[in-house]
Amino acid sequence: MGKFAALIVLGLSATAAAAGEITSIYSDLDLKACKALELYNGEDNGEGGVWECKGIAGFDVLYLEGDLRGYVAFGPEARSQCSSAQTFGAFNSPGPKIEWRMENGKPIATILRWFTDNGSGEANAKQNWLAVTKLNGKDACRVALIDTKYPDANTLARAKADGKAHTFNCEKDVPDVVSQRAVMASEVMSDVPCPGGPYREE
Repeated sequence: MGKFAALIVLGLSATAAAAGEITSIYSDLDLKACKALELYNGEDNGEGGVWECKGIAGFDVLYLEGDLRGYVAFGPEARSQCSSAQTFGAFNSPGPKIEWRMENGKPIATILRWFTDNGSGEANAKQNWLAVTKLNGKDACRVALIDTKYPDANTLARAKADGKAHTFNCEKDVPDVVSQRAVMASEVMSDVPCPGGPYREE
């Protein structure tokens, strides 16, 4: 193969690699700036409601709260996503920034920090987690929880997002939990695997 042809092949390979590269963009999650869609009166769901928040182009963020627990889903099919029913068992609230993992200009996963408190007042009552959620229309659910105290937690969360975005089965698979203490996903959060699959109609 001549040098010129070799350069063309190398150039095409580099272009293909760049096209499949996964990168991050960020959006703020400021609940005070979100639009209230529903507000609970404190009877069945406790204090809380449903809010629509600005995300990225084509993907608004749906935030739901009830009984001092938050839920989050993404994009135009947010209400039909399993992620809209997934939360932590402990009281919780989301962090102020969403990391979107982007491939070919489309979001394939998000990473969001959550603050949890089981209310016991014990030493380990409060904990922070990075929740990794795959995105694919209605097929969206949490694929991993990373304890923020774990070494290189952010890097690991991105690796989980990239590795599971196209392979994780919301209806059958259980999210990975990465922590310095042994714990299963079902001990930390609700609705795993997704009840009835991720395609229910609301």
